[in-house]
Amino acid sequence: MKTTKFNQGQSMIEVVVALSLVVLVILGLVKVSVNSINNTAFARDQRAATQYAQEGLESARQCKEENEIAFWSLSCPELTAPSDTKFTRQITYTQIEEGKIQIEVAVSWTDSKGEHQSNLTSYLTKWE
Repeated sequence: MKTTKFNQGQSMIEVVVALSLVVLVILGLVKVSVNSINNTAFARDQRAATQYAQEGLESARQCKEENEIAFWSLSCPELTAPSDTKFTRQITYTQIEEGKIQIEVAVSWTDSKGEHQSNLTSYLTKWE
């Protein structure tokens, strides 16, 4: 069979189309990998923030057990997140009614996608 210039050009187009498809598949895989890595990093930070918030609630419970006068006067010492982390923690005590205090712990952090916050709330009551 005799090859013509048209047939040779057609082979070149096939190669270009095949390479384009390979590049698109590779770019798709890279995008999925990057999203997976970002989601993993966010999940790790969310878990750490929730842990710091839980530690804040535990410190409030400990304050109640060790120094009830300070706790019921809403003057427990502030427990901050470790200074070597990107997290900040704020504990808020609110008197709901006589003998009942609401404790809200907010842990916030900033990453490449913006600012995030993890919140936990608990209620402690006075047993008499």
